[in-house]
Amino acid sequence: MSGGATLASVAGVRPGVGRETIGFSSRVVAVVLNWNAWADTIACVESLLASTHVPHQIVICDNGSRDDSIARLKQWGENRDGFVSFRNPEEALEGVHLAAPLVLIALPENGGYAHGNNIGIRYAIDRSNAEFVWILNNDTVAHGEALEKMLEVAESDRTIGIVGSKLLRFDQPDTIQAMGGGHIIPVLCHDTQLHSGQKEASVGTVPIALDHIVGASLLVRAEAVCAVGLIDESYFLYREETDWCIRMRRAGWKLYCCPKATVWHKQSHSIGFKSPLHDYYAVRNMLRLVWKFYPAAAPTAFGYFALRSMLPKLVRFEIARLVAVIHAFSDFFSGISGRSAHHTDQMLVTSYVAGTVTRTTWQPSPRAAGVVFALLVIGAVLWSGTSFISRSPQQTHRPIAAHRAAHPSRHVRDQALSRVNSDSSAHWVSLVDNR
Repeated sequence: MSGGATLASVAGVRPGVGRETIGFSSRVVAVVLNWNAWADTIACVESLLASTHVPHQIVICDNGSRDDSIARLKQWGENRDGFVSFRNPEEALEGVHLAAPLVLIALPENGGYAHGNNIGIRYAIDRSNAEFVWILNNDTVAHGEALEKMLEVAESDRTIGIVGSKLLRFDQPDTIQAMGGGHIIPVLCHDTQLHSGQKEASVGTVPIALDHIVGASLLVRAEAVCAVGLIDESYFLYREETDWCIRMRRAGWKLYCCPKATVWHKQSHSIGFKSPLHDYYAVRNMLRLVWKFYPAAAPTAFGYFALRSMLPKLVRFEIARLVAVIHAFSDFFSGISGRSAHHTDQMLVTSYVAGTVTRTTWQPSPRAAGVVFALLVIGAVLWSGTSFISRSPQQTHRPIAAHRAAHPSRHVRDQALSRVNSDSSAHWVSLVDNR
């Protein structure tokens, strides 16, 4: 289910070339992906139906749920006007088209974030002639004016391919998860989340240009989808929307966050955040992303990323998460993509259940102790390297130039370690807390 060939409506369009933008009459279809969380999905869709600018159509794609999601969603939908359900993607994409405002498509298995959303995107563009597709995580709740504000930004410039929302934490409604998304730092294998953790009142309202947008809320121009293709399904989980954003930008499309469009996000209710499963896909797929788009940065990035993703878990004695990271590196270098053969449906369901349980947040004092310990380890390594050089009395009185000539590789090592120490000290405290 990849590539733009199946999107027959506006295939091959470049930024700013093709259909005219049609003000607030632009046809918007929302796509919400459900997996074992029908209550969250209903809450998300209800928020869309209560909007000042209701999408022309809402498409719910059930990604092979193992609970009673299909029955529950049907029961809820049948009490509303204009509800239709399809038993499988083929029936939805190839059968008789029914112009219903509320659509449910049942997928036979969990093919991942990209696969499920791609079915909805294809239905929205090919069957419903959408000009914009609003992709939403099912664990989100949209503000009543969110779509209206995003459309204002999208329609102000025909070269804008994706508009993101101001994502706020559902459990702390005035705290920012991300202003749409952030920026990509390839050399560190890191993508930032702009203004994460800040209070909503501390940020402005001017649209912000971004490198990537978080997949929890994406208002995507249909022309851009048809130009660059669908979401890459080989990631299975995490980073696929970042891949999509990079492809969009390289094809000439702009990405913006609309700070006036508020969406509350429960965050990782599908797969437990900071679980071994989350670690595996987040790490493996970031390695894939850097190798695919920024290969020149890979040697430095991979070494730094290994330190950053493993050392905090070692310090906190999170052995299961450490093993997951090691497996992620191993599978990446083995060329394994998509869903890991080791991750059964039961493992995914178990991780989901663990993710929805309220867990104790890691307290600042143990975190700080872990950071200090890690810095002490790095400092000890550096100190031992320099003290080894000064132990030999014969070397003590040698001129510096002669010492460097006698040990060129050691001199290069010392310079590299010095650079690593200065670089990692500047980034460690902020990055270790995100892992």
